[in-house]
Amino acid sequence: MSDDRSCTTRRNVLKTTGTASVLGSVALAGCSGNGGDGGDGSDGSDGGDGSDGDDGGDGGSNNLEITGVWSGGEQESFTKVMDFVEESTGMSLEYFPRDTDSLLTGTLMDYESGVASADIVVMPSPARIISDAENGHLAPVGDAWNADNFAVDPSRVTVDGEVYAAPFKMDLKPGFWYRKSFFDEHGLSEPESWDEFMTLLDDISGIEGVDAPIASGNGTGWPLSDLTEGFFMRQEDGASLQQGLIDGDASMTDDRVATAFDEIKTLHEEGYFSQTRDFGVQYEYFWDNSLPLYFMGSFTPAQDAVEDPSDLGVFRLPGVDGISSSVNWFTVPTYSDNVDAARDALSSFVSAEGQQVWVEDGGFIASNTEVPDDAYEIEVMANLPDLAAEVTVVPDLDDALGNPFQQEFWSVLKGLWATPDTPTDEITSSLDDAHQETLND
Repeated sequence: MSDDRSCTTRRNVLKTTGTASVLGSVALAGCSGNGGDGGDGSDGSDGGDGSDGDDGGDGGSNNLEITGVWSGGEQESFTKVMDFVEESTGMSLEYFPRDTDSLLTGTLMDYESGVASADIVVMPSPARIISDAENGHLAPVGDAWNADNFAVDPSRVTVDGEVYAAPFKMDLKPGFWYRKSFFDEHGLSEPESWDEFMTLLDDISGIEGVDAPIASGNGTGWPLSDLTEGFFMRQEDGASLQQGLIDGDASMTDDRVATAFDEIKTLHEEGYFSQTRDFGVQYEYFWDNSLPLYFMGSFTPAQDAVEDPSDLGVFRLPGVDGISSSVNWFTVPTYSDNVDAARDALSSFVSAEGQQVWVEDGGFIASNTEVPDDAYEIEVMANLPDLAAEVTVVPDLDDALGNPFQQEFWSVLKGLWATPDTPTDEITSSLDDAHQETLND
């Protein structure tokens, strides 16, 4: 494909990631990733005590602490970006990984006590960013990046005309990852219809050494949510359904939501889902072909267990007319002593040069559209924008809505995987209550 076409594809397709859920982000409060959590993290450290200084001025030093959810291979890649930022700014940076729950709950508790969890906090939820900004926890950082050069619209993280986060890593949730060598060995092919998908699952089930066709990643519940959102989007006008759930134009009592859960329950009945394990651990089972399909994000090539990213393939869940996406945003707590230095570091992190460092390492989609397309050295990563261009890219549902919906969504899904015969109306009723509460918050 030509450079002009690939540049246009990435710029235009990924631009929808930033514009589709302005209402859901601004009107609501509450995150993950999880969007793309991208790593199982560790408790590590609370990221430093920061400061409860009055105005978060520039009275600190150029020694900055950063906290986020990247660990393992992703932490190694992020460390390379930190090296670039240190060299370009003269600052000294230290990173403290957290798991998702610690990031969400720990930082909020710190903020409410007037403490900075770190000088820079990487937050995957625009809803949470809006809430933190409205409560005075974040410093504005709009001067750290020029939105004209990004695939993400700043309106997602804007309050009263001020921008409170800078976009860094983008994660697409394209569908099911698999090893091409495994498919070749067993004469398997990517399914183009639901019937072909079911046949593929049945064929994989009969292969010696396979525990189950589909890996069930778990943690706080977010990997199961990505998979479930895929089933939402294979219903009629599924991308519009997902966007409607974010904007409040659709409800969890929609028949399409019930149908999606019925389809998931059917796969459980057939034994196609594995037992749940931490999502990072499941990559090990995925790579040894005992769980050959894994519905995960574009961070997959960067996982420790993936020994050869060139062996990776990915296909969308048949029937979808959309895929979800999330963005990892850099935020600066007002309680930091190093607000000005942190803003300068943000500018370097989100620059085309800074993001290209991780792009070349793999498992990273840049939010900065000035990153050259030939920087995507792993074939499957270079092809993801084309895969996304064929459907509508919509925001990650629970990241956009936030709490209390997000926590209830995760809890319900963990319960469903533990007890697959849970009546569908019980599932949708519980989610509808949390959904309505979140919309009305």
